[in-house]
Amino acid sequence: MCEPTTIALAVQAATAAAGTASAIDGANKQNAAAAQNAQSAKDAYFLKTKQANLQIAQEQTQASQQKRDGDLKAMKSQGTAMAAAGASGVQGVNINQLLNDFERSEGVLTDRISQRLEGMQGQNEYQKLAFQSEAQTRINSMQPQSFAETLFNVAEPLGSFGIDYADYKAEKAASEE
Repeated sequence: MCEPTTIALAVQAATAAAGTASAIDGANKQNAAAAQNAQSAKDAYFLKTKQANLQIAQEQTQASQQKRDGDLKAMKSQGTAMAAAGASGVQGVNINQLLNDFERSEGVLTDRISQRLEGMQGQNEYQKLAFQSEAQTRINSMQPQSFAETLFNVAEPLGSFGIDYADYKAEKAASEE
């Protein structure tokens, strides 16, 4: 029959082995979760960036159309003014000034559209930096377990068992003397 101390050591050895396996399993699960979290953060960043770039592309298309519409409106107005002036026999500096006014109006409209678009593009760049920062924060919020941390979690139950076993052997040797 085994002594109670031997049974206690055997139970402690089994507990240490289970603790070691549990520490390794926990580290593997934490590392897998951290990797999944990092991938999810990267995917969200790329999706948000793609959506922001698509929005800017749509704004650029709309701005181009607005500029073309403004140009057509100015050309139509110039044509109407020239036809009206020609029909009434008016010509000279006044007609040229009127035509220049139409061109300036179209230029001001085009410039405003360009400024608005530039502002949106600048805002888009800041927005993408915010998306990148958000992704980095998500990645940093869940770090994989380091090798040293895993090693400590594995070594602790084994070391505790080793110390208890050494104490048991020393006590047994002392009692046999």
